[in-house]
Amino acid sequence: LRDNRIELVRSSWHELSINISDVTLSDEGQYTCSLFTMPVKTAKAFLIVLGVPQTPVISGFKGPVNEGVLVELTCTTIGSKPAANIRWFKGDKEIRGELL
Repeated sequence: LRDNRIELVRSSWHELSINISDVTLSDEGQYTCSLFTMPVKTAKAFLIVLGVPQTPVISGFKGPVNEGVLVELTCTTIGSKPAANIRWFKGDKEIRGELL
């Protein structure tokens, strides 16, 4: 695996580390350390990367709307892992209801 963000660091003859800079969601996965002896010995670690959500975007209207019409506002965010908990508020009061 060739990646300029991953650096091998040898601290001593019995220790080898990797440094991963600018971790991204694609870095998540299983990493294996192997000792090439007879038999080969391995240790495995699973790296879990948490994604920071981007600022939410609201879509569904442009400018004033006429009284009596249906307006659907959609709040969208990407990059969140685990999934973001999206909630709506009018002023400082949370809007509650059933999900459709």
